Amino acid sequence: MNNTDQQSSNLLWKPLTFDILLSRYSLTNIRVWGMLTMWIIAIAGTLYATIALLPNEWMSVSNGRADIIKFFLFNPALILGLLLFFWFGFEWGFIPIFLCSFIIAFHSSMPWGWALVFAIAFVLGVAICAMAYQGFNIAYDLRSLKSIAFFISIMFIASIASSLGSFIWSFSHQLSASETLMIWKSWWSGSFIQAILITGPLLWLFTPAVERLKSRFFSLPDRSRLSLKWVAGAVGSITGALALFIFSGKYLGKLRVQEVMTEQKTATVIDVVNALESFEIISWISIGIIIVTGYGAFKLIGGWNQQLTSEVENRTRQLHESQKKLQVSLDEKKVLLKEIHHRVKNNLALVSALLELQEQNSSQIENDSTFRTARSRIKSMALAHEALYQNESFSNISMKEYIQRIANLTHQSFVNKNADIDLKFNLEDARLEMSQSIPLGLVINEILINAHKHAFDGISDGFIELGSTVKNDKINIYIRDNGVGLPQDRKTIKPKSLGMTLIKKFSKQLKADLSIESEQDEGTTFNLVFQN
Repeated sequence: MNNTDQQSSNLLWKPLTFDILLSRYSLTNIRVWGMLTMWIIAIAGTLYATIALLPNEWMSVSNGRADIIKFFLFNPALILGLLLFFWFGFEWGFIPIFLCSFIIAFHSSMPWGWALVFAIAFVLGVAICAMAYQGFNIAYDLRSLKSIAFFISIMFIASIASSLGSFIWSFSHQLSASETLMIWKSWWSGSFIQAILITGPLLWLFTPAVERLKSRFFSLPDRSRLSLKWVAGAVGSITGALALFIFSGKYLGKLRVQEVMTEQKTATVIDVVNALESFEIISWISIGIIIVTGYGAFKLIGGWNQQLTSEVENRTRQLHESQKKLQVSLDEKKVLLKEIHHRVKNNLALVSALLELQEQNSSQIENDSTFRTARSRIKSMALAHEALYQNESFSNISMKEYIQRIANLTHQSFVNKNADIDLKFNLEDARLEMSQSIPLGLVINEILINAHKHAFDGISDGFIELGSTVKNDKINIYIRDNGVGLPQDRKTIKPKSLGMTLIKKFSKQLKADLSIESEQDEGTTFNLVFQN
């Protein structure tokens, strides 16, 4: 976004409402009570000026049209209210205009109920301005032709809308149709000229400075998003005001014709046509307002739809960016985890090499067997880490390949030169989680170590078979040999031997059901059943 666009965006109408002000700052904050104090002083000064400038017979036909236009042209409440509306928000401008309008009505002996309605009609134009500048992304600083054209159009519609108060005034004071027509024309023309000749230039001069001060002292909110309710409310309010305006015009024209027919018993066609002048003017203005309102509603709904589309695209873009960041983070963690497993595997290999070196320098046969067993266990753990870091997914390891590698490694470590032991496989494949791989590898390693050390004493030809079946996510692994088998008297087996203790511990960690079947001179079978 270039500087011009950024500046224009900053000067869009962004009201600093009471709710936002008090929710972000406490009443004791010097900025809040300072601003409220200046606002109250400005309202008091406006009320005093309104009372001082108010003629004794305000909007009386005797004052003439020029006096009424002059009053609206230099009405301090309207000037202050519009400036406060543009710079700070609707309620800042609504209250001084409403209070001054109520005082005017009350001063003219209007009943308080009619006075309230009259005061509300006065601020109807400000409400239309609020809906227009909230619905359209157009700057209000009058620094561009588009901003000026939009300001003039909205001020015209707002002046026409607020002039509905003239009909309330007329009905309350029982004025004639011609008197009502004069007041109505004076009202909207005076309000419109005041907005163009006074409010507009003041906006052009001071808006940039006011916006800089607002940004300096307050945390300005983002522009609130349009909603379907807001769009429907805006179109409905303008339509209601327009309908009331047309009805009032029709009623005014009817009254005017009746007056002419009553006053002039021999009224000509020209007299009747002249009497309908007000109705004709109102009709043409109504047609113009309908066209402008229809176009505005079309643009408003189009802008709302564009905003929704932009928001969806923005959310989608943010989601894609988050996905990319998440994928990058996941890839980094995968690389890191692979590196960790690689280093663990290397460290275990180093420990195994040190044990092998120690074994070569040892002359005791029992120590040699101990070293071999320790090395086998370490290599089994190293194989698990190697399988993990070499695999694309850390939770998708091939059970068949993993068991074959562990079995071959253990078999090579404990090969007996005096016996020919054959290693057989009958494995169905499955995919293992990381949490299952290490305990499974260790328990298989311990069973194979146990078979090589004890199953083939005095046997020169034997085999060890590893098999598995997979059914309904339940895995059954068996390891059997054709060795001497376990003694019939199981009590002769060392109950606390390290090998059997580790087999039971690792089976429990795997959450597997362990069973052992053995017959004298017919071999031994270990069965592991666990859920994948």
